[in-house]
Amino acid sequence: MTDILKGLNEVQKEAVTSTEGFVRVIAGAGAGKTKALTHRYAYIVNELGISPSNILCITFTNKAANEMKKRIKFMLGEEFDTSFVATLHAFCTRILREDISKLFYPENFIVLDSIDQKKILEEVYDEMGIKMDTASFKFMIDQIRYYKNLITYVEYLSDPDFDYDTLTSDKKSDEIIFRYIKKQRKYFGLDFFDLINFTIYIFRTFPDVLEKWQKHLHYIMVDEFQDITAKEFKLIRRISEKNRNLFVVGDPDQNIYEWRGANMSVLVDFEDWLNNQCFENQFDIKCKDIIMSENYRSTKPILAVANSLIEKNNNRVKKDLFTQKQGGQTVVYYHAKNDKEEIKFICEKIIKHKESGGKYADFAVLYRSNYVSRFVEQGFLNANVPYVIYGGIGFYERAEIKDVISYMRLVNNTDDDLSFLRVINTPRRKIGKIKIDIIKNYAKNNGTSLYNALTKCVCLEAFKGCKAKEFLTSIEELKEQADTLSVSELLQKIMKLTGYELYIRESGDIERLDNVSELLRSIVTQETEFGEHLSLANFLQMITLLRDSDIEDKSDCVKIMTVHTAKGLEFDNVFLVGLTEGIFPSARSLEERKNDALEEERRLCFVAITRAKKNLYFTESEGFGVKGYSKVPSRFLFDIDKSLLDMVGEVPEDIKVQSAYQAREFSGVKVTIYKKGNQIRHKVFGEGIIEDVDELTKTYYIRFVNGVKPINFNYTGLSHIF
Repeated sequence: MTDILKGLNEVQKEAVTSTEGFVRVIAGAGAGKTKALTHRYAYIVNELGISPSNILCITFTNKAANEMKKRIKFMLGEEFDTSFVATLHAFCTRILREDISKLFYPENFIVLDSIDQKKILEEVYDEMGIKMDTASFKFMIDQIRYYKNLITYVEYLSDPDFDYDTLTSDKKSDEIIFRYIKKQRKYFGLDFFDLINFTIYIFRTFPDVLEKWQKHLHYIMVDEFQDITAKEFKLIRRISEKNRNLFVVGDPDQNIYEWRGANMSVLVDFEDWLNNQCFENQFDIKCKDIIMSENYRSTKPILAVANSLIEKNNNRVKKDLFTQKQGGQTVVYYHAKNDKEEIKFICEKIIKHKESGGKYADFAVLYRSNYVSRFVEQGFLNANVPYVIYGGIGFYERAEIKDVISYMRLVNNTDDDLSFLRVINTPRRKIGKIKIDIIKNYAKNNGTSLYNALTKCVCLEAFKGCKAKEFLTSIEELKEQADTLSVSELLQKIMKLTGYELYIRESGDIERLDNVSELLRSIVTQETEFGEHLSLANFLQMITLLRDSDIEDKSDCVKIMTVHTAKGLEFDNVFLVGLTEGIFPSARSLEERKNDALEEERRLCFVAITRAKKNLYFTESEGFGVKGYSKVPSRFLFDIDKSLLDMVGEVPEDIKVQSAYQAREFSGVKVTIYKKGNQIRHKVFGEGIIEDVDELTKTYYIRFVNGVKPINFNYTGLSHIF
């Protein structure tokens, strides 16, 4: 016991030795929860004499499961079986391998991955005469998952005599789903979503199976409990009903997956969920609470900033992270006039560190959305700073960026056969392999480009019914206007005329549209903010140079990634970039889920902050932002106590005021932004001039004919006189 408890603080020891009953551990970022979990597992085996085969430890990623197994075997020995340290999907697969015969499935059923799902969908699309592309595949898989949220589908999947022809609908999407499920049954395949649904169905339908597993699993532990869904909780609760030893650990402040079903209230209101009346076997218990707040990762200044931000959330279990570490640099907040200055500041810090004997790998750059990586990548390439993208691909390598650039190349030079082949059938124009071969043969026999060959072949019988003529018409119109339009205007014209914008919107993948919008924003910035003349040829040459840039040494490089990707990781030095209202927090998230989204976005920012071990930098810049707004600092920067930040650069007062207004507007509160000197009309006092704006008290001081009046920002009876 001495060895197992060695190196643990008092709170961790309490968590390890609290083995019986229901225990909730609220473990802050960097508080050593994995250490507590693995030592608790070892304690139960060594000190209580429980076999590992009777202990279930649920994690949420295979990486976490493997790390826990490694630590457990180090403490207990290689001979111990840790197969019940697994993800929930892996655990459900094990249950189904033993008991899925109850549903007339073979024990060697197939677990479908994304490639298998795509193949099944391709068969369905082929039968229905529908052309499939990557975007529609992603959209339909999302639709299938949504449909499967209705647990009743398992009933007819498990019935070998079910007549699938009874499933009918006027909606094409429903027909696709029904056919997909029918084929899935034919192949005895289950996707990840099915694994949990089938397990729940078996437990509900066959009590003997549930009882078998309840008797077998005496101790249950669940990691990252803040990310659990209501359905997953019901499954875990069912298993724990008999022995009633359930240990959950998580942090409400790090729940960043509500948008995909995570239900944080399961952790926040854990006891209420345990005793919920919806369960057949009622619990009447009190759970034990343990708070782990000592952080072993970050410095005091970083934790002070994290605490100052997250305390603005209401839906949480209150705690303040602290550390025994001494010293640490104050968190730096850098405000730049444009994103060129922003990335220059970042590069200078990294290069200086490298020149003083450090490594590029000591740094990570985090951002809210993938499209923000564009200015980071471009800046690093220009400054010769090596980098690697975690959990994604380079901005200029994304399919939608390649597509629109190929359109631009083709407009610039219709002899560009590579660009022609990329876009001729994107979006779908019914120009498949047979028609492409006709075009290629004509081009080869006549020594001409594929585009010119299409202009000659388009009248052939083989091209009737396709949209080749429309394609040629749009390209010719774009060519005619290319010399008179700016590059940004040309890009917008391409999106409309070719149908590419509609194609992306219909796919339902809005992130792809965000990426194209970021490309457009970068072009507009070059055309206006920096006073650079930008021709189409010059732009395409610049893009080619960026994409062809290759920094040889990739072993030592800066890591760049989204905050979601960074969850669970830690870095010596972190730059959190693009801290602009509407980007972080996301305007789209706020529109869709209002205050729930705001709290989740703030938690996401908290996660980003707590990735840093030694130094943390916030950066943002002025310029053009989302939805045509000017870029202004994120509200999260104003959530943090100013005394905790080392300010570099100055945020103008009018931008601070504008930031407060945009924060409200992105949250769904429509406001009008007024500044000092604006002429306005009051519905009672008439015309006036704003003499002063007090952001602190949210008051305009407006001079009317009868004197100066203090008018609250929230007053809606003001209008601008243009």
